[in-house]
Amino acid sequence: MLDGFVKITPVNGFDSENPDNAKQNNYAWSMEEMGDYIYVGTGRNIVYSVIGLGVFPGLQVPEVFKPENVDMNAEIWRYKKDGSAGWQRVYKAPPQLGIIGFRFMVRYTTPQGETALYAGAYTIRPGIVILKSVDGVNWTPLTTSIPGTSTRAMITHGGKLYMAVLGDATQGNTLLYATEDPERQGWTLVTPQGGNPNKNPRGGIVTMVSFNGRIYVGTAPLGGFEVWRTEGPQPQQDRWKLVVDKGAGDALNEIPLSMGVFRDHVYVGTAITFAIVSIDPSRRFVPPKPFDLIRINRCDRWKVIAGGEPVLPTNPVTGRRNIARYASGFGDISNGYCWQLKRFGNLFYLGTWDWSDLLPPLISSQFSDNRDLVPAVIGWLKDPGGIIGLMEKYNLRPLLGLLGDLHGGFFRKMGFDLYVSRDGVNWKAVTLNGLGNPCNYGLRNLLPTKDGKLYMGTANPFQGCEVWVKDGGCVPKAKR
Repeated sequence: MLDGFVKITPVNGFDSENPDNAKQNNYAWSMEEMGDYIYVGTGRNIVYSVIGLGVFPGLQVPEVFKPENVDMNAEIWRYKKDGSAGWQRVYKAPPQLGIIGFRFMVRYTTPQGETALYAGAYTIRPGIVILKSVDGVNWTPLTTSIPGTSTRAMITHGGKLYMAVLGDATQGNTLLYATEDPERQGWTLVTPQGGNPNKNPRGGIVTMVSFNGRIYVGTAPLGGFEVWRTEGPQPQQDRWKLVVDKGAGDALNEIPLSMGVFRDHVYVGTAITFAIVSIDPSRRFVPPKPFDLIRINRCDRWKVIAGGEPVLPTNPVTGRRNIARYASGFGDISNGYCWQLKRFGNLFYLGTWDWSDLLPPLISSQFSDNRDLVPAVIGWLKDPGGIIGLMEKYNLRPLLGLLGDLHGGFFRKMGFDLYVSRDGVNWKAVTLNGLGNPCNYGLRNLLPTKDGKLYMGTANPFQGCEVWVKDGGCVPKAKR
């Protein structure tokens, strides 16, 4: 038990009968509750896939991330909230659907009173797929003709279910769909393309929330993230208001990865894809920048809560960037994502993704013999090929300084960070090392449940994901 959190996955990745399969469930990509159970939709072999697809030229997949028998078909597991039953797999995606993970899951009740779980799939085949279950055991794939590969944002607002769509086929368009019944009614696009470019969102919707009777969406156009809200209760063309633009003063705030509502404010946490991969195709890679945290009030005024001098300054039209009390990433350059923002009782939690865990295996994987690692790395620093040459080519020199301290304090802080706040302004650290397991490099999900518990799902590409639970809402002591 750490600060009230108790681990409830005896086996990382859930599957006690097949360790190789369990390890491949390495992201708790989505979480939701229904009835007596919580449900977890997994992401399969994420780091293995990213490196294998050649996102980082010259990198080889380290052995630690390679499964014995590659199986990319995602799974859904459930756990009885009173602890009387262990983990049960309730769905295994068939190969023909091409589902490698479930990026979002939501419980929704139609106007006719039918309550069901809807799990948004990430697919390698074109077309959005949503799984539906009314009992948590039997799941029906609802295939669509909607272009794109996945959704990572679904909300209930005004009695309707809204879904944001992402994927290569969308070409960066803002695609927001609505329905009152996904199975019987289908989906209606409520952000048609065209209209006044100053009155409609730009870029793909990464996250969204319902607040103050309006829908707020975080988008990722080139030049820095934006936040837009509907002018009225429902989305209408040419009736959107720009609230935050140009990355809140830093163009390297490319992605609004998380949004949360706390104490009458909307909070936005930022990210760069895989820490250094730009969404701008003209530059491909950018220097690593830790996340910023931005707060928006009911009057659409925003303020930086965590964030220092901008790395790539911009001039927003919606406000002026301030220098916050807390540095970007709370002072840790490897805090690449603000991955979760969630209210639990009178507390507000923030969870991160820490990419420092990846450096030792990525460095080690470049050497095939038994040479001592440190001399090998020193020799590699002089080699224009490989990852170091790549860093020099793309001006990623901040990473070189980190590699020079392989055995120093930098790597003693591996594992995600979890912070908590009573007011959304002052923050304390709950953990700086993945709740004692540095292999937990990301806090992927936080789920408050109706019975007063807070569930946490991790991203752990080394061992398989973990799930933890906490009762009550007392402020944890800071970890140093």
